[in-house]
Amino acid sequence: MKKYYVFLLATVLSGSLAAQVNTGFTAGLNYSDAAAKTFEGDKVPVTGGIGFHAGLSMRVLFDENIYFLTRAQYTLKRFTVNYNNRDTASIAMNYHYLEIPLLLEFNRHAQGRGFFAQFGPSFSIAMAGNQVIHDESGKNSSQPIKFAFSAYGRFEANLVGNIGYQFTPRMQATIGYTHGLGNIVDDDFGPSIKPRMFSASVHYWLPGRGK
Repeated sequence: MKKYYVFLLATVLSGSLAAQVNTGFTAGLNYSDAAAKTFEGDKVPVTGGIGFHAGLSMRVLFDENIYFLTRAQYTLKRFTVNYNNRDTASIAMNYHYLEIPLLLEFNRHAQGRGFFAQFGPSFSIAMAGNQVIHDESGKNSSQPIKFAFSAYGRFEANLVGNIGYQFTPRMQATIGYTHGLGNIVDDDFGPSIKPRMFSASVHYWLPGRGK
C-alpha cells in the first residue's frame, strides 16, 4: 500500500512538469489532542498542546478553479494522555512529524481576493519523539518514544479539511482540521490513541509560471 502512494505521488509530480506549477512556503501554529481509550475500551482524557509547522509547498493547476496541492512539512504535535491509574498518572507526548498532504483546492479567486477550500488525505512519518511519564507520587521520567511493533508506530494516515482566504495571488491564510484515521500504538494489547489537530497557517507563493 505504501508503494502505491509513492507511485501515485510520483505520477502526479511528473505530470505537473507540463502544467501551471507554483512553489512556496507555509508556516503556522497547531493545537493537537487525541481520542484515547484503554485496551478494555474505556475512554481516557487527553489534554491538548500547542505546536507549530513549516514546510515547502507545490500547487498545480488541474482545471479552471481546481488545483492539486502537496507539501513536505515538519510538524510538532504535543498532547498529554491522562491515564490516572496507580502506575501512571499521565504521559506528555511530543512528536516530530514529516507530513505530506495530498489536497485538492477549489479556488475561484486565485488571481484576486476571496475564500477557497481544500480537502484530501495526509500521510505522516514520525521522525522522533519523547515522552514524559508522570506517576502518582509526583515523579517524572523523560525518555525517547520507542517505535516498534510492540510500542508506537511511525506512520499515520489523516483526513484534512481547510478553509482559506486569498489576500493576493501570492499570499493566503488557512484554518484547518486534521483527523487521524489510525491508532499510533502498534502494541496489540496497548491503548488506542488517534491524534487530531487544528491548525492556522500562512502561505506565500513564489513568482513563477502562471503568476
